[in-house]
Amino acid sequence: MHILKRLGIALLSFLVLLGLAAGLGALMDPHWRVEPYQPHISLPTADTSIVSRRGLTTTEGHYQTKETHVTVRLSQQVTINALVREPVDAPGGHPACLFIHGAGTGRASEVYGDLASALASAGITTLVPDKRLDTYTTFHRDYPAMAADYNKSLELLRSWPGVDPSKTGLYSESEGTWIASVMTANDPQLAFSIMTSPPVYPGRDQMSMAVSSYLDLIGAPSGLREQIPKLLGLNFAPLGLEYADFDPLPNWDKLKAPTLVNFGTEDASMPIEQGARELQERTKRAGNTNVTVRYYPTNHQMRVGSRLSKPGLPLEEHYTHNLEDWINAVALGAQTGDWSTPLVAGSQPRQLYRVPTSTRAGLVKSIGGLMVLLAASLTLPLLAALGALCLGVAGLARRRLRGQSSPRARFGKGISALLWASGAFGLLTLGALLTYIIFIVARAMSLEPINRLQAAYWPALRVLSLLWLVLLACLVSQLISNWLQARKSAQPGPSSALMACHARQSPHTRSRQPVLARGWGHWLVLILALLGLVCCLLSFAFWGMFSL
Repeated sequence: MHILKRLGIALLSFLVLLGLAAGLGALMDPHWRVEPYQPHISLPTADTSIVSRRGLTTTEGHYQTKETHVTVRLSQQVTINALVREPVDAPGGHPACLFIHGAGTGRASEVYGDLASALASAGITTLVPDKRLDTYTTFHRDYPAMAADYNKSLELLRSWPGVDPSKTGLYSESEGTWIASVMTANDPQLAFSIMTSPPVYPGRDQMSMAVSSYLDLIGAPSGLREQIPKLLGLNFAPLGLEYADFDPLPNWDKLKAPTLVNFGTEDASMPIEQGARELQERTKRAGNTNVTVRYYPTNHQMRVGSRLSKPGLPLEEHYTHNLEDWINAVALGAQTGDWSTPLVAGSQPRQLYRVPTSTRAGLVKSIGGLMVLLAASLTLPLLAALGALCLGVAGLARRRLRGQSSPRARFGKGISALLWASGAFGLLTLGALLTYIIFIVARAMSLEPINRLQAAYWPALRVLSLLWLVLLACLVSQLISNWLQARKSAQPGPSSALMACHARQSPHTRSRQPVLARGWGHWLVLILALLGLVCCLLSFAFWGMFSL
């Protein structure tokens, strides 16, 4: 009967803990999902060429080009270098284009060289400035301030000899399109805006879609694909990543200049269909229907040879020609009805997931809170183990000094072994879980597919988490059992009176086995271990280990 009672308590403890963990996991779930994207855009032609009825445009290679190094003053204390490439002997009043950096690029001499030179050879003066890096870090980016810096370069380009300021516009890529959105919203005199691989949406929302796409492409387990994107719903303020919430959508409502949008169909990080539709709808409401969209079989940077952005990859063969034709046609005054080629054309895109409209966090609101939780889950059990070892060594030294042969019990019956087992198993399982998540994220960033064995690790980790929960339930049931036995022994009766009499007669045999712990040091170890196990439970719940 005693064994059955113990088993009953253990089973009840497991069910209660499982229900508690599943409930906490549900509360930590932000209750939004990155859904598959539907319906897909249907393109009339795969031909990306751009032709207007305004007449022939200057072709690439028509002019020799000249390169000039200049300095742009951004403030009294800050200047940057820039490169101007211009067509030699081109007639005055020709168009010009300012290039805006995407994420990660810096020096003018290291980026856009092939693009800017190609445009210059077609009669378009280009200016590529250095990116200002003293105010641009991983943790801090101010897009309106960056737009103000680029306006200084724009002023220089507009005043360049031979350039018509009314025919001067922008070329931006990726993160740079957010900067361009500020510039076009504030400057109605811009002649055009070319946006290549624009995120369109706030970074937090767009990255949720991108992460899901990457995980899908490498074959990550579906359960893990549901967990990782919710990290992007957390508050990044403790890390200083407020720019993740920069919202460019209101700026698109003010985009009235002729616009060319380019996407690579091999680019899984951008909303290549949803974003194009969003831009078309918002500019249309603003009265601007002169929006051309082109899809190329390329990566994020319009280059071929790899889905990833790698140095030395060539641009898609038609890309620069189409840019030049479009800019020169716009300079000739091409309006929506002047294009003899479709406004939307190119390789068939297939966006895997939809950018979510909401990324609100669940019970865990902050990345700082999650980091504290994970740190506590890993360090508290280790501190408890270290404390137990120190107490054990100290106790051994005391016994040798006093000549004692056997140690006095410092933890209640069965508690010590279960503490060690649940603590060690929890640490190993949580460490394996975090290692696996890091491994999958790294593989996703490099688009390296995982094999079936690697995919099977996720359900295996869930099984290990349940086994750990069984150990935790055994510990809880042991604590409850010790407490019940102590209460029973404390009740008045012949047996307790006999025990009390025996205790008075034999003081050295009194209560060698405490209910939970004896001594402040062992109580501290017990509390640290239990707190660590609670944190482990919360961590496993956050990562969906107990999701039903």
